[in-house]
Amino acid sequence: MPFDGTEFGRRDRMLGKLDHVIDLLRSENKWCKQQLRTRNGRRCILGALADADAESLLSSAILNAARELTGRSYGRIDRFNDHPKTDHRLVLATLDRTRNNILLGKITPVRTVTVARRVRTFYSSLARLGA
Repeated sequence: MPFDGTEFGRRDRMLGKLDHVIDLLRSENKWCKQQLRTRNGRRCILGALADADAESLLSSAILNAARELTGRSYGRIDRFNDHPKTDHRLVLATLDRTRNNILLGKITPVRTVTVARRVRTFYSSLARLGA
């Protein structure tokens, strides 16, 4: 419902998860490209999202912020993270923009549809068609 407080709870959850991701990537020696994680504790954005259990909650918001800052649509977090022009400063600026967008209400949590759900929907559509 619009005023039942659930939206604020979702935003708080998004912000909490995002803050965890930011903490994991705060210093340049904690960020990397081309790998989820390195042996010495570095992470790419996707690795940090996985460690914060936030990939499905925050990926689209981060990609929107990356597009706003760079003018380019990446489609996937790893494409943004590993792009030749992406550096640590841009990663932090993107995460900061994501945070600001959430605070301003520009971002609403997107529930991702799992592959299993897509398959179920596909088969139920076929069943209704009599196939």
